[in-house]
Amino acid sequence: MCKYRGMNEFADLGLSAGVAEAFSALGLATPTKVQRLAIPRILAKRDIFLQSETGTGKTFAYLAPALSAAKGLSAARGPLILVVCPTQELAVQVAKQAERLVAASKLPMQAFAALGGSPLSRQESALKKKPHIVVGTPGRLGDLVAARVLKLDALEFLVLDEADRLFSSEYRESVEAILDAAPESCCAVLASATISAATRERAGAYMHEPEALALLDEGVLSRDIEHWVFYVEHRKRIDFIRRLENVLRPRKCLVFASSGDRVGRTAERLVERGLPADSIVSKQEKERRRVAIERLEKGSLRYLVTTDLGARGLDIQDISHVISIDVPEDGSWYVHRAGRTGRAGRKGVSIVLADAIELKRLAKIAVERDFVFRTKRLDSGEVVEPPVEEFFEYVEKGEAEKRAYRASARSGAGRPPSQAPDRAERRPGNSGRRR
Repeated sequence: MCKYRGMNEFADLGLSAGVAEAFSALGLATPTKVQRLAIPRILAKRDIFLQSETGTGKTFAYLAPALSAAKGLSAARGPLILVVCPTQELAVQVAKQAERLVAASKLPMQAFAALGGSPLSRQESALKKKPHIVVGTPGRLGDLVAARVLKLDALEFLVLDEADRLFSSEYRESVEAILDAAPESCCAVLASATISAATRERAGAYMHEPEALALLDEGVLSRDIEHWVFYVEHRKRIDFIRRLENVLRPRKCLVFASSGDRVGRTAERLVERGLPADSIVSKQEKERRRVAIERLEKGSLRYLVTTDLGARGLDIQDISHVISIDVPEDGSWYVHRAGRTGRAGRKGVSIVLADAIELKRLAKIAVERDFVFRTKRLDSGEVVEPPVEEFFEYVEKGEAEKRAYRASARSGAGRPPSQAPDRAERRPGNSGRRR
């Protein structure tokens, strides 16, 4: 009974029968909020800014109506649907989602992923077969468009996934070249968990009276994800992850660092400490990154260390924990990091290791995004939640000891006795809850 009710709910949004039935075949009973709002608008070919929290179903929110409304399948001179993604990982995952939806819909359509690093001649041969859906990264798509290998004359839907990043200085030139080449009649969709005013302004020049759908009240950050913060000095954070491992034993964990160099060092040190870890950064070969992600997906790897490349580009099922070993300057990056867990109705934990300065930054992020960081400590081999006042007394003590250590080092007096605040001692009178 539930199966058919769910199928009808998708059909009621205006999707074709085949696409509506595909959701039921994929085990998706009812549309998410973002799908309910976006699908009718995209079916009507209205340009939209689609801002919604991670894990809320944005990919199918734009793919389903595009598949349903695309015309001229048999006579297509080029792609009918083009999806631009900032990373190869995200492009591959969107292409896979498109293939799943096409297969379940039983539509005579083909999808193709155009990625940098792959042989150009092979991609040219694939594009000669006129795939209906092309997903790719900006640099490679821009090259193919400039060479007239990828022709956009028949394009009906243009999607910029993770739009904020696509309009950064890194990709803007290639993205704007693609927008210039797209027909004025095609529907433009800009999707992301965060869309800045600057992105809206730049993209708006290429859109027709775009409508803004900003679904920021879905509660994924506060409902499905717990946000924990531990006070830990920078030099002790790798060892701290090893201690967390003994307590939490995460099924699959993404570890975020702000730079590629730090990612590599972190992964190496985790492996030295006996943890099943690997890393991915943008400068690595595509095949190595693919293998590392596949190992995490299959469970032979439990820790994958990455930069914010992974925050934007990874959609891996059953990520139970996310650990940030630093706090990003821009709060939107924290949103994307945390959003790798707690997806599609599942629960997850986002953990941040922070010092006193970073704690202030986290407080601002939490207020802006309307969620709460729960202050935690490791105590006698367990995670406890002390009263907030006690937590910040602990932070003050740690900062004082850090200043004393630095002063001693500068004076050459040697290292003072350590009273490191992240050691697993039980504080007298700690009435905190245990997890």
